[in-house]
Amino acid sequence: MRATTATIHLDALRHNLSRVRAIAPRAKVMAVVKADGYGHGLERVAGALNTADAFGVATLTDAQRLRRAGLRHRIVLLSGFDEGGDLNLIHDLQVDCVLHHEYQLALLERSTLHAPLALWVKLDTGMHRLGFAPERAREVYQRLRALPQIGEIRWMTHFACADENDREQTEAQMTRFAAALGDLPGERSLANSAALQAFPASQGDWVRPGGMLYGLS
Repeated sequence: MRATTATIHLDALRHNLSRVRAIAPRAKVMAVVKADGYGHGLERVAGALNTADAFGVATLTDAQRLRRAGLRHRIVLLSGFDEGGDLNLIHDLQVDCVLHHEYQLALLERSTLHAPLALWVKLDTGMHRLGFAPERAREVYQRLRALPQIGEIRWMTHFACADENDREQTEAQMTRFAAALGDLPGERSLANSAALQAFPASQGDWVRPGGMLYGLS
């Protein structure tokens, strides 16, 4: 066996974040640092990307690590919560949650959490992995607004094939997202790394670069 060494150039990460800012100057940036900062070291990566407006993580453990590292940024738990017992820790960590399933909505409706929780409601516009059906957007919003423990509500979706040459699917997802939300209030987030570069109209209020921060074109 031969030893393998990975050299992480933090200035390259900072440069890539500056490119995101240049491409989407009017949008806020949620830097995705899931999977231990894509294998580059969560705390190391987040420290280098500390001019981002928020961090996207996959697990509560990652959120805890960022808080222990002293980062006070907005943190978004992209997978949301799994059980009602998570909600108190989410509140203590001051973490935003993605809401993507009826099960999670029902847990919120039964919860006794008193402090406001910030949510990002995910709509499934075509990836068919996670999210509410677009036609349920208004119903979900009304149910959430009826709960005293819900604070800010934002909206998001995820593109299935923004990195492919066929533009039709991505443009259809953008249309479904806009139609589903209509005049509902709340900031919007659509663009992943590929869409950020190839579909300027998808940039919305927030962009969510992942791979491009780590050097993927």
